[in-house]
Amino acid sequence: MRFDLNLAAVLEAIMLERNVTRAAASLGMSQPAVSNALRRARALAGDRLFLKVAGGMQPTARMLAIWPELHRSLGTIRTSITPQHFDPRTETTTFRLAVTDSLAVEAVAAIALRLRSAAPRARIAFAIHTNANSLAGVERGTLDCAVGMFPALPRHMHVQGVRTDRYICVMRRDHELAHRLTLERFVAADHVLVAPSGNELGVVDGWLSLQGHARSIVAVVNHFADGLRIVAGSDLLTCVPQSYVDRHGSGLMAEHELTSCALPFEAERILHKMIWHERLHSHPAHRWFRGLVADVCGLSAAFGDEAAEAEPGRAIAPVAAGRQEAELGKATRSQP
Repeated sequence: MRFDLNLAAVLEAIMLERNVTRAAASLGMSQPAVSNALRRARALAGDRLFLKVAGGMQPTARMLAIWPELHRSLGTIRTSITPQHFDPRTETTTFRLAVTDSLAVEAVAAIALRLRSAAPRARIAFAIHTNANSLAGVERGTLDCAVGMFPALPRHMHVQGVRTDRYICVMRRDHELAHRLTLERFVAADHVLVAPSGNELGVVDGWLSLQGHARSIVAVVNHFADGLRIVAGSDLLTCVPQSYVDRHGSGLMAEHELTSCALPFEAERILHKMIWHERLHSHPAHRWFRGLVADVCGLSAAFGDEAAEAEPGRAIAPVAAGRQEAELGKATRSQP
């Protein structure tokens, strides 16, 4: 049986959508046509390729093995024949993106609305972010790009800094540690850790371990808003990015009478990065989309000079937004 390049496009669409109906819609085909193409691909491969499961289609081991080369090859073909002139108004691409929780509150809606305005025929699909899952998704091709902290990245991954930030400590306004938080008191207190991945240690714990300390974590949640609500009803502390509090958590802070303090020890600024794979690096539509994402995620910087110089353990107030261009410029790296 002769191989038809259209079968590769169908397999790619099913892999990305994990659903035959959505794959058909993304290809502009009928569902029966996609199902028929899948039957032909299965006959060629001598494998089921996808199995029906609750909610969609699950790739087999054989499909997972051929996927990286299949997706890379299709990307190369598309890039080679795509006109260099790009008009977002006629673009029909489905862009796939994951954004870290601390930025998603503002970024998800802003990106969707900006895309709808500039490229009304394009689609966007957001995925839940964890550093590991987003990196794997970009590697596999199930994500076009992702925004997160990504403390470690392979050298072949393209990366651009989009926003600097810092962690602060949040507690009830009438908490006994609210006026003067020392390192000893911070470590002795019980904490809520916000970790989308569910890991039981976070970046703050890494900083503490470098100084020979560890804190007591009694609850792990996936969203910063949940962490703030738990702190509001308890004597627990939590650490969150200051940009989240300044831009989105201020309502919760006021409603639940919470306050924030600088961390009572030396801590690095954190840098949110956007990553993408080489296969989409030169694609005109994706280059345009990454520019849109970077612009939205960088619209408000995480903190100003006043907060950056806050004395450890002292209460701090929200500050006006401003870009951190020098920091972001240092963090940009694109490698083939």
